[in-house]
Amino acid sequence: MNGIAKRKVNDLVLDFILNMILLIGVISLFNLARYLLKIRKLIKLCKDNPNVQGISIVNGEVKVIEKESKMPEEQEIPMVIDEICGKAVKKEEAYRMVIEGKEHYFCSWECREAYINRQKEGE
Repeated sequence: MNGIAKRKVNDLVLDFILNMILLIGVISLFNLARYLLKIRKLIKLCKDNPNVQGISIVNGEVKVIEKESKMPEEQEIPMVIDEICGKAVKKEEAYRMVIEGKEHYFCSWECREAYINRQKEGE
């Protein structure tokens, strides 16, 4: 092989490498534009949500990052004790009665009635 043939082969290899770099660059720009459009769409969808902290792209999937909030089972549920049967009841589900400024909670209407009857008997 003479010097001119070697130069042509080297030029062909160099052209091939440059074309591959150009192709990779074009594909990268295409993917960048695609993800930017996805992000723009997500921002428009979540613009009124105050819990949004950011957006992440992991393995090609675009996700919204929201502030962590306690799950309902993790939140403290206020409990009260029924004065008649001693049962623990969620405060929001208990029957409530206020007598002389003091709150009384009951698990059922029957316990509430029993408390009223006790109060009447005590008088």
